[in-house]
Amino acid sequence: METLTPITKRFMTKYERHEPAVRDSTAIRAAKTCKRLYFYTMVLGFRKKDTKPYFAFGTCYHKFREVLERTQELKPALDATLELWKKIGSNPPVGTKWDFLTGKRLLASCMCAFEWWQKEKTLGRVKVIASEQPFQVLLSDNKTVIGGRADQIVMWGGKLWGRDFKTASKMGEFYDRTLEPNDQFTRYTLGETKLQGAKVEGQLIEVMYNTSKEGPKIVPLVTSRTDWQLQEWEQDQIFYERILQLCREEDRWPMEEINCPFCDFRSVCKAPNELSMMHQLDSNFVQQAWNFYNVGEE
Repeated sequence: METLTPITKRFMTKYERHEPAVRDSTAIRAAKTCKRLYFYTMVLGFRKKDTKPYFAFGTCYHKFREVLERTQELKPALDATLELWKKIGSNPPVGTKWDFLTGKRLLASCMCAFEWWQKEKTLGRVKVIASEQPFQVLLSDNKTVIGGRADQIVMWGGKLWGRDFKTASKMGEFYDRTLEPNDQFTRYTLGETKLQGAKVEGQLIEVMYNTSKEGPKIVPLVTSRTDWQLQEWEQDQIFYERILQLCREEDRWPMEEINCPFCDFRSVCKAPNELSMMHQLDSNFVQQAWNFYNVGEE
């Protein structure tokens, strides 16, 4: 993926810069959470050495849905999923918060999704137009480019919709509140509209729900966007790029401390000087440039 050439290197100059030239929802979410977090993860490309269990589980489930739609067969989808699970996943230790996200539960989730998929194909109400569709589209300022990777673009009820596969352990009012506002769903709706040259109504969210006591089961949700919402979001995105450009020009990435108690990089930011901060990064993280073409978004 194309990266931006640094304008100024003032802070942590020993590290190579890997900031993507195009921002996706994961990048913007990091920037909106904390500019310093954006610097660590998107500009420098640092990641935690260990992968959280729900990331591996979700990535493998996405692989199943991708291969199932492409091949229209269960066996190659399961084979690809289990092969990926062997590479990136493992059963979490018993007694931990995510100990139910095992290989056995992944297999059960895939079979649940397969039955759902079979029923959908039989009813014929949803037609898949595109699957695993990467996009980069130019916004109205003729300068800002946004990107993403849509799970599916479908025809439903005679209209175009995006469809996004999620995994979750919380539903109800909490989850409903995440549907709107939501940068990813608005971004995908606008990006898919520009990509298709026709109005995309919004996103169909298909959640694979699992807890230690419930699941697997699929929970379908719908979130739409009006033309006005898309236009406002587009102008906000253009404005936010100006904010990030100012950060690049001065190579200054302010800490926004409200999120510090929950941040993986807290140990870095609380270090007493720049040398100690870099020691924390070298000891506890790895550099792996972000590429939304290759990594499924959470």
